[in-house]
Amino acid sequence: MRSVSRTEAERHPTRDVERLHLLRPRTPWPEAPHGPIATWPAKGPREEQVMVPAGRTHLTARLSLPATTRVVLSIAHSAGDGRPGPWYEYTAPRLHRAGIGTLLLGLLTEEERSDRHKLFDVVLLARRLETATQWLRRETGLPVGYVGSEAGAPAALRAAAADDEIRAVVSLGGRPELAGPAALARVRAPTLFVVGGLDPRGAGLSRLAADWMNCRHHVTVVPGATGDLAGPGAAEAVADLIRDWFTTGRK
Repeated sequence: MRSVSRTEAERHPTRDVERLHLLRPRTPWPEAPHGPIATWPAKGPREEQVMVPAGRTHLTARLSLPATTRVVLSIAHSAGDGRPGPWYEYTAPRLHRAGIGTLLLGLLTEEERSDRHKLFDVVLLARRLETATQWLRRETGLPVGYVGSEAGAPAALRAAAADDEIRAVVSLGGRPELAGPAALARVRAPTLFVVGGLDPRGAGLSRLAADWMNCRHHVTVVPGATGDLAGPGAAEAVADLIRDWFTTGRK
């Protein structure tokens, strides 16, 4: 996919679904509408558990910053076991080697994860992510991007709709259409939807969400992967897709 300016992207939104294929050669990215990318000025890598303010509560998160960091991703999820899925174990090391920091952020407290109402309260989760993003910028001084899975997918999209400074978004499975058509139409960050090939319903919902968007976006299907992006080779494929979307802007 050729590079597209924001003005042209809004005029001619992209909507296509294609099978995972060999990734294209890398080129510098993002096409910076917000100026040069900062670098984390640390003497060495930073790895620690942090308490992130999120409205009326605090959320436990894991902050990982390589010694030289270009951008930091809030990996937002609602998983009950504290991990967003099997893809994460493959993704984090690849991101860190590429100079991408991560904040692994569960948007619900341990007590809240059994509350079905809060699990699907996209407005609540998005507000928490917005507050966490403000903290992350103050803490690191770095540009921020989003990766959302489970209920974190629509929350990330809704939060991005309220923040034009978000570098890019990756939505992994989930129910991205729950962000709502009005919010999705306001997202300006380049957005990649990743869905499993064994999840036709999820692919349809991601296409629906993409149809409501005016920014540059793409839907990619990972062959043989389930709705939670599990399956032979799926974790590695998802890791490479996320890394390349944030380093080259290509799926």
